[in-house]
Amino acid sequence: MERRRRVHYLINRKMQLGFTLRFMFVTVLFALFVGFEVYLTVWPVVSQFVPRELMHLVRGQVLLRTLLFLVPIILVIASFTILISHRVAGPLFRIQRTIDEVVRGEDVENINLRKHDELKDLAGKINELIGVIRALRKPTKG
Repeated sequence: MERRRRVHYLINRKMQLGFTLRFMFVTVLFALFVGFEVYLTVWPVVSQFVPRELMHLVRGQVLLRTLLFLVPIILVIASFTILISHRVAGPLFRIQRTIDEVVRGEDVENINLRKHDELKDLAGKINELIGVIRALRKPTKG
């Protein structure tokens, strides 16, 4: 029976969480800017049809609904960013470990990445380098 490997999405916690926070910051900032622009464009028209005594209730509802919508969106963005960064952090972890083994003089296997991982070109170049190192280490017959 084949055992499935448990997936750890936070391989390099510091890098991945930092990337996620920066990406979320830019995304939320952009969303707030667009929302503010829409508000400035639409509110003058809408406010003509809302009675003055209900204006504070309407503004409160707009703000409340915006915040209630923002929380799940932030969670979705964070989840997707961690999944995407996992496709980079996993290969980086594997590449660093392989390079450390080569530096210690160990015989290493080629780097095999998962189907959806990034950095396959870099892994391929490192595999070529490993091949050259293997060839140089082989004793010459003569």
